[in-house]
Amino acid sequence: SFVRIRARLHYLWRARGTSKFPRHSWRSSCIRKGRARCNMPELPEAEAQRRLLDRCVVGQTIERVETKEQGGGARDGEVDDKVLDGDVASLAGSRVVAANRKGKQLWLELDKGKTKHCLLIHLGMTGSCVIKGEAPPSYKAFSIDDAFPPKYTKLELVMGDGTRLAYCDPRRFGRVKLRGAEPAELAALAPDALEAPAVAALRSALSSKSAPIKAVLLDQSAVVCGIGNWVADEVLYMSRIHPATVASALSADQVKALRAAIVTVCKTACDANADSEQFPATWLFHHRWAKMTTGSIASPIGRIHFDTIGGRTTAFLPDVQKKSGGTAAAKPSAKPASKK
Repeated sequence: SFVRIRARLHYLWRARGTSKFPRHSWRSSCIRKGRARCNMPELPEAEAQRRLLDRCVVGQTIERVETKEQGGGARDGEVDDKVLDGDVASLAGSRVVAANRKGKQLWLELDKGKTKHCLLIHLGMTGSCVIKGEAPPSYKAFSIDDAFPPKYTKLELVMGDGTRLAYCDPRRFGRVKLRGAEPAELAALAPDALEAPAVAALRSALSSKSAPIKAVLLDQSAVVCGIGNWVADEVLYMSRIHPATVASALSADQVKALRAAIVTVCKTACDANADSEQFPATWLFHHRWAKMTTGSIASPIGRIHFDTIGGRTTAFLPDVQKKSGGTAAAKPSAKPASKK
């Protein structure tokens, strides 16, 4: 797991006699540019990308496709088959009919003669769709070059009117897949968080879940899709639910508050086009980026505690999010293996 790998790397780095562990270059570049927050793309960020694609490429015909990496990265001139899946090079001549989203999953509906395809785009941790001449996504965790295509461009689509779309991904956790008209990847997803099930249906779905509610919210096939780490923490803070509470132990009132918070947080963030500077000042989002996996800090909204729940670093306020009903113990961070 990520926690075990990071713990092992910390151990090895300290063994070299260095007290500070080096941060990833993508995060450092983000801090140098004055953005202390490098949130990964979740539903609001994916929706902002969908709106960009809808505005710039829907109705256009793809004239040219470049599948070799561009921009001067380590794989420049190579096809990154970890990111690209399917015969993406065959897209030339396809018409972009629609730009859709479900949860964090984006897709373009494509027509080529009588053939219909979907180009699935999952942003992973640092993926971005960049349109030449348009402002890049505000959440991105790497620098966009002035030149186009930018560094780490895995795929470029050139439209008939000259519009150029690049998919960039420095950390390579995103995926671009060419599929048929009804991709199995979409069928596997739970309902979109903006269209969360009614309270009764949501409570019924949660009644069989013995995992912590934080872990259930992160599971894209469980009750809703589109929620990632920061949205989950925000939703649980807003609904005053402790993140380690067993999902099936939530009361009817808690489920009602949870559903309202899911829709409110996602809709508010989407209305802001995922621009965190426009998020309400009362949100946990503005205070959770302490780069801590355990311990606590003081903040204007109260004391924020950090722990690993559902395999992810979790921020919550114990004074507000009281433990009630059953709670699942947070999984402790793995200790480095002892030296032989």
